[in-house]
Amino acid sequence: MAFWAEIMKQQQFLPQFQELYGKHFPIEVRHYLAEWIEKQPWSSVNINPTHENLARNLLDTMISELQKVSTRMSYPGNCQLNEYAALLKTMFDQQPLELVNTMNCLLMRENQLFQELQQTIVTVGLSNPVPAQTFVTTNSERLKQEDANVLQQLTQLNNKIKTIQMYHSAFQQINEALEREQQQLAQCYQSQQHLQQANSPLPEFTKQEESINQQKSTRDDHRRKRNYSIMEAVRSLEQVQGLVLNMILNWKRRLQLSGNGAYFEDNLGSLQEWCDKLAEMNCQIQKELALISTQEDVAIDQISGVPEKLSSLLSNLVRSAFLVEKQPPQVLKTQSKFSSTVRFLFGVKLNTQTKPPIVKAIIITEQQARVMRQHGNIQSENTGEITNSSSLLEFSNATKTTSASFRNMSLKKIKRSDRRGTESVTEEKFAVLFSSELCITGSEMKFHVQALSLPIVVIVHGSQDNNATATILWDNAFSEIERLPFHVPDRVSWSQMCETLNMKFMAEVQSTQGLCKEHFVFLAQKIFDEQSYILDDFTNRMVSWSQFNKENLPGRTFTFWQWFDGVMELTKKHLKEYWNNGLIIGFVSKQYANRLLNLRVNGTFLLRFSDSEIGGITIAWIDDSEKGGRQVFNVQPFTTKDLTIRSLGDRVRDIDRLRYLFPERQKDETFKKYYTKEAKGKDGYLHAGVKTTVNGEQTQMVVPGMLPSPVAQPPILCTTSDVPRWQQIPSGINYEKADASVTPSIALSPHIMIPMNQDEEFPNAIQGSHLLTPFQSGNDLEVDNYYEDHRFVSGTENLHVPSELDLNAFLNMDIENSTEF
Repeated sequence: MAFWAEIMKQQQFLPQFQELYGKHFPIEVRHYLAEWIEKQPWSSVNINPTHENLARNLLDTMISELQKVSTRMSYPGNCQLNEYAALLKTMFDQQPLELVNTMNCLLMRENQLFQELQQTIVTVGLSNPVPAQTFVTTNSERLKQEDANVLQQLTQLNNKIKTIQMYHSAFQQINEALEREQQQLAQCYQSQQHLQQANSPLPEFTKQEESINQQKSTRDDHRRKRNYSIMEAVRSLEQVQGLVLNMILNWKRRLQLSGNGAYFEDNLGSLQEWCDKLAEMNCQIQKELALISTQEDVAIDQISGVPEKLSSLLSNLVRSAFLVEKQPPQVLKTQSKFSSTVRFLFGVKLNTQTKPPIVKAIIITEQQARVMRQHGNIQSENTGEITNSSSLLEFSNATKTTSASFRNMSLKKIKRSDRRGTESVTEEKFAVLFSSELCITGSEMKFHVQALSLPIVVIVHGSQDNNATATILWDNAFSEIERLPFHVPDRVSWSQMCETLNMKFMAEVQSTQGLCKEHFVFLAQKIFDEQSYILDDFTNRMVSWSQFNKENLPGRTFTFWQWFDGVMELTKKHLKEYWNNGLIIGFVSKQYANRLLNLRVNGTFLLRFSDSEIGGITIAWIDDSEKGGRQVFNVQPFTTKDLTIRSLGDRVRDIDRLRYLFPERQKDETFKKYYTKEAKGKDGYLHAGVKTTVNGEQTQMVVPGMLPSPVAQPPILCTTSDVPRWQQIPSGINYEKADASVTPSIALSPHIMIPMNQDEEFPNAIQGSHLLTPFQSGNDLEVDNYYEDHRFVSGTENLHVPSELDLNAFLNMDIENSTEF
């Protein structure tokens, strides 16, 4: 089955692939010629003039195949395909190699996009989810197909080498037979000269001369065929080597994407096998060339330049086979230890007769990396100091691999370059450069090899980790395979950003549940500061690096990435199981949550990530309003600090008003496995624990008639309208503006501290185990755990605070400033 058929099964992904092809190539051609396109050796055609004929043949065949398909279609489909055929002719006729380059890039990006989109499928929010294993299987099959293609071409190349050897052997045999016959003929002439005149040759000698001439012709024919076979073998070697080198580049790109959480299948084992075979066959062809006598003057021009070509191919193969298998940390803190591994994909071909080669590691700047890419060497300026920076490149008999392992490396210091404009230290990129000199069995050449690590951001303090991670995430996601180090676009499409965020979220949280389209709408609203609820309104928008992690979100003190990273940290540490089991809606706005809850019965609640602070999750539920009607209530977000003290499941259990998890799942049945078993007291003591309460849950206010006493006193009931406004303790509910005037009645226990004058600001009221303060953000109510903080957090509303005299007059009692928990 064509890979395109797998894509078409996921119709929800079609817009992303339409955007991928865009103006580069008609997606209709990709659709109707899917099987034909996937069978062509696009990656085997090198982008150089020598392969222009092959590229033109591919173009002509593509146009012909498209015209064939059009004959089987009715109007207007057939006309459209004929128009596409004419368009392809116009686009690529003058430069057919551009078609090869376009198809290579599109097919590679198509594979990556399908991989990334597969990870966005979640059970909630998208219909007909595809198992996560689907792409793994598809990608594995693709790698197997590539290996099968390489093996087939290597087999054909090996047959061509055998043909060269056959022609050479036949040439040698004929040449030796000719030498014998020519010697015999000369001896016969000398022995029979006295029997005839010098100008009258004998008849039998004439036949022998004809036989000699015939064998000479056969010998020369074998020589021409041998030379032609050599040229064919070199072309095949170049073709299959190009395919293998592209596979190595793809491996590097997949390794980089895995840094963002993409699925990665390591196929270095098969790549090493192909590199070994390519080097061996290169050396075999060179040996056949060495057997050719320099005295041969017939068709010798056919193989001119072949030795140089083979040396160039081998040198390129050796350099490409030297790579970084285990990358250093891409966010690297000075003075911390790290490790890395360099791999050489030649196995036993490494010549280590004297001693193993030494691999050295240094750290270089982005500018030095660019100079190295352009000129092959770097400036001698010292950028930083790495300890334990050398290792031996050795062959392991156990694993049959050749590698150098660097353990306990440490970056002692770093020299930063002059930064451009507003660039911060967490945007400055470095890399570790590994280098060595190698000799290969079967070759007299000495090869200087270099391998550059993925970009690294160097930090000196843990507080820089968040912004440094953003730089690496952007680079890993949006860099090209072959680029000038370490160039990345400043703006990318929102659809690409969604793929990246989903991939990173799933990897960090270690979840099989990704984000859905509603989540992407909310994220787009947040980063673009727009309120559209239609995903298509954002699909073709471009998001910049500044919007991602340089500019603060509107009305906030943090960037989009800092907020998103905080959500990932919270989920990873405390909410992983809740998220995996579909209990958290998560990335939705307060307004969207209100829409969902207003359609449900009272007591229905949902869990969403706070959009007003970093790393918070809040509970929203629908219930009757004190003023009549219904309204949605929002609890102060719980942070890592809160959930460390009491889990989310226990906090949900504590709030009695919560009855159904959206849309209609019974709370206790859904959350019971997350409830903590209540501990019992020991040695006759009652157990004291922490419990979540929401200020404003009760509907009446109890005003004590006297000081607390061992004798029970009947409570006096009144509503909040009977009490001065300053004594109405702020409710722990964040009311919408429409209900701003609603202040529910509250029950005051005799053991609750009545507000006192504290630094001329509104005081904090203590209820249960929580310290309740007025909300500051306008979105959520702050609820700080008293046991955890042991301090009062001031509110932001400057309400009138009564004096002690006012309180005495109102309550007609002495004030005792005491509190019980």
